[in-house]
Amino acid sequence: MPLSEYEQRVLNQLEQQLASQDPSLEAKLSSPSSPRRGRVAIGLAAGLAGLAVLVIGMVAMQMWVSLVGFVLMFAGVYWAFTRPKGTVAKPGNPTPGKTRRPKLSERFEERWEDRG
Repeated sequence: MPLSEYEQRVLNQLEQQLASQDPSLEAKLSSPSSPRRGRVAIGLAAGLAGLAVLVIGMVAMQMWVSLVGFVLMFAGVYWAFTRPKGTVAKPGNPTPGKTRRPKLSERFEERWEDRG
């Protein structure tokens, strides 16, 4: 069900207000968050292969084969749904992968100063 013109206008105003108040959140939301298709395909294929090895190990009553299958399955799913490190630069930082994450105390101080 599409939004009415009034609802669309209000939504656009809310988006603009949010973008002006918190540019870092806006950058996170506007950046593509889904992993690449190839990465997902490889990860899911490895996960399925791991599941097959796990079942084969259980049928053959070989615990170590089942353990290898479980590790392969877990690694494949993890690979499919995580983003490679250093691929998305923070806003205002021209070199991806070279970002310094602020300490927890620094983030609390920034929030305390921005609370007004």
